[in-house]
Amino acid sequence: MKRYASTLVLFTFILSSVVLSSCKKEEIDPDLSKVFVGKWIGELNVENGYDYKTDLDISRVSDNSVKVTSTYNFIARDPQYTSETTTSVVDNIVLTTTVANSVTMNVEKEITVPGDVLMTKEIGIVTGRTLTIKSTGTYKKTGKVVTPPTRIYKRQ
Repeated sequence: MKRYASTLVLFTFILSSVVLSSCKKEEIDPDLSKVFVGKWIGELNVENGYDYKTDLDISRVSDNSVKVTSTYNFIARDPQYTSETTTSVVDNIVLTTTVANSVTMNVEKEITVPGDVLMTKEIGIVTGRTLTIKSTGTYKKTGKVVTPPTRIYKRQ
């Protein structure tokens, strides 16, 4: 009986060790930038006489921030328009984790428009090889709120 009890105790100890080690909390990589770093190709928009799209080049600044270089391409197909490329940089964009352990990119910026300033807030999230950016804007003078279309980028 004593041998049976010691075997039972040993079995219980081994089983408890296995259960506790398998319940160990999954470690989250502290480098949130890994999800966003890379080249992202925007969707091509076709209009009458011109096409346009924006591509992004995202680089790491730190574990929780990135730098985004945005290249806007306006491609004229009609001689009344002129093709042009504009590049802009936004540095130190803060990355955060959500409750569902997703990483989001949060950008707030001011855009000068004729007669007003547009205050924008953008949130980007990566799912697989797709970066989705949703934004809202509020005009300073009028208070009017606008919601531009969602922008989709594919990892190159």
